[in-house]
Amino acid sequence: MKRRALLAMAGAAAASCALPMPGEAPPRLSATPVPDRVRAIVAALSVEQKVGQLMSIAFHGSRITPAVEAMIRQRAVGGLVLRAENAEDATALAKLASDLQAIARDAKVPPLFLSIDQEGGPVIRVGKGMTIMPGQMALAATPDPVNAVTTSALIAASELRAAGINWNLAPVADVNDEPRNPIIGNRSFGSDPKQVSMLVAQAIASYRAGRLLACAKHFPGHGATTTDSHTGLPEIDSDRKRLDAVELVPFKAAIAAGAPAIMSAHIVVPALDATPSLPVTLSKKVMTDLLRGELGFTGIVVSDDLEMGALASIGEARAGLGALEAGVDHLLFRFDESAQIEGHRLMVDAVKSGKISAARLDASVARLVGAKVAQGLYDPAPSDSVDRDANARTATDLARQSITLLKSNGVLPLRGKVLVLATGLIDISQVAGDSDIAAEMVALRPNTTGHRFARATDDFISASVNEARGYDAVVVGAADVGVNEDQRKLIDAVAQVKPTVVVSQRAPYDSLYVSGVSAFVCAYSGRVPTLRATIEILTGARKPTGRLPVEIPGRFPLGAGMKDFS
Repeated sequence: MKRRALLAMAGAAAASCALPMPGEAPPRLSATPVPDRVRAIVAALSVEQKVGQLMSIAFHGSRITPAVEAMIRQRAVGGLVLRAENAEDATALAKLASDLQAIARDAKVPPLFLSIDQEGGPVIRVGKGMTIMPGQMALAATPDPVNAVTTSALIAASELRAAGINWNLAPVADVNDEPRNPIIGNRSFGSDPKQVSMLVAQAIASYRAGRLLACAKHFPGHGATTTDSHTGLPEIDSDRKRLDAVELVPFKAAIAAGAPAIMSAHIVVPALDATPSLPVTLSKKVMTDLLRGELGFTGIVVSDDLEMGALASIGEARAGLGALEAGVDHLLFRFDESAQIEGHRLMVDAVKSGKISAARLDASVARLVGAKVAQGLYDPAPSDSVDRDANARTATDLARQSITLLKSNGVLPLRGKVLVLATGLIDISQVAGDSDIAAEMVALRPNTTGHRFARATDDFISASVNEARGYDAVVVGAADVGVNEDQRKLIDAVAQVKPTVVVSQRAPYDSLYVSGVSAFVCAYSGRVPTLRATIEILTGARKPTGRLPVEIPGRFPLGAGMKDFS
């Protein structure tokens, strides 16, 4: 995107974000009238096609499968959630998007929602040919987080639109205040509900200014969990007072900012629905009574991925029907083609039997079609000019601003011979070109030796300690030390023989689990731009400017961060 256009859109985003203070209740919203164009489109659809509009699906591989084409042509599926395996780069993504929309046009069904999880930082689906932006916690750590969030959202919007994507499943609106959270962590803007609310609202406004649909997730808040809903069913035992003061605050801000969509979390929250083991995605008390009734949300309610482990005991197809009955408008099915077909059949049968009323179905379809009309999916798409070189420079600068130094006892800037030990597979999703801090530092700094490890075995720890004796300092690139005991043992062992710098590459809570280290740096990500920005701090090429966006209980307060090395 050209710089002048970016600045103009940034101004529009800021101007559009005159919102109630975080924590205030959003204004109650009346039901949005259905435009005549939307009403006519909905009326022309069969029951089977209307139910299809309620669904987004995923598929394996880079070629459109016969099953996907059949879902579009025969069932008028509403959209697709695209993933890393579907396109190796931005060019391939644009071609895929164009081909999918061409099928929908030829079938004379509504255009498709083409959505993606391009959050930045730990969750990126396409890296090659697109700008790798810092994640949300990193943006919140910069000196001017509002500007950082605005800039990041506008760049993401412009590049996704240029690739034919019309919906980014972001921002994350969870308040992460649980150090052991295995799935949110650095995807969150932080642990302060007020700060998270402000930045969520700014992201929503910025995506709107960038002409891209956004989605605040994961309602009513996933930040206090200690179980990953991809593998199990988390439960939050907070009372309603705590939920109102923490978890729900950013979602109220998102609603006030005009969020077009909110995604549910597959978690159990007894304070909101006491039904044992019932995920809120399937709870009418939460999806309808709370979100629509109490909070006044009139946009699209989206389920999280129905194939996740949290719903395994229910099954993807049955969970889809249960979510629709609870008040969800749009259901995210994943790869299982039989579950997609069965889910569609169950919902059609429920409508035809009267279990789900025609009016209830039409209300959801009208929201979905209305969003497609408002997004311009029925109109010729304008061409977007994207300056990826300028965007990459901006992303690198934001990464530099985010690096946070929490401790430095004379070891920084690094001098002499340095040994770097780096854990692999730091970020939740991997993209082409990913690296590690050992490889990057060896390439950028003389007198450096680096090793990457998947797991620090006893033999690796012993060898690392022996090798460290011949160096002046050790750098350990760590991630989730609290749940990776091998990393803690490695750090403790090398710190006993040489000054050791820990670079935390996920959430900064690693500092709770290490002691005796000489320096502690929060990088918030393991992506290449962030690694290189971190190395600039470690070598003294730049001074740190980041501020801690979370409280680390008993160690560092919110906003902590050294501005020099002593």
